[in-house]
Amino acid sequence: MTLMSQLENLETMIVKGRVPGTARTLVNLDKISTSIEEMKTEMPTQINEAEGILRQKDAIIKQAELEARRIRAYADEEATTIRQLAEEQSNTLLTTSQEEARKMIEENEITRAANEKAAKIETDADKRAAKLIDDAETRVNGILNDAETSAEQRRKGADNYAREVLFTLEERIADTLGQVRGGIDLLDARPTSNVAD
Repeated sequence: MTLMSQLENLETMIVKGRVPGTARTLVNLDKISTSIEEMKTEMPTQINEAEGILRQKDAIIKQAELEARRIRAYADEEATTIRQLAEEQSNTLLTTSQEEARKMIEENEITRAANEKAAKIETDADKRAAKLIDDAETRVNGILNDAETSAEQRRKGADNYAREVLFTLEERIADTLGQVRGGIDLLDARPTSNVAD
């Protein structure tokens, strides 16, 4: 039997025991005491549920942090690979341009034209290499930003879920405690003599 249904039973016992035309209520102390004991037994279950929700929140946050670390590691690996490829392409372009320049210089007929072309090729190669490195860094920064944003959103989502569940549980427990307090106040307000059903 749930805590709420036990409280409803307690309320029913109190309402049924009302003496017509008076503010007094006649109740069976044994039944009410039994009902209150059952509610006391049920309360740890509700508290365990709240602790379980907190554990779920912690597990979600840990999972989000692990995912963020995994994404970060992947982004670092990707960045390293992109940088290495950019450097390799840059080195290949420089080597190729230097070889072409050397070949042109060796040809006596067009030495001056070869020098100019070699300089242009080397400049173009430098520009392309710089662009490749800039593009690689831009991609790496984008991957890192996406990973951090994703991890932050998951963390916030986990916090919001846990907060909503705990607020709901707090309201339920507050309502339950209010009803129990009302029942106790009614018992305290009745005359001292016991009257059975």
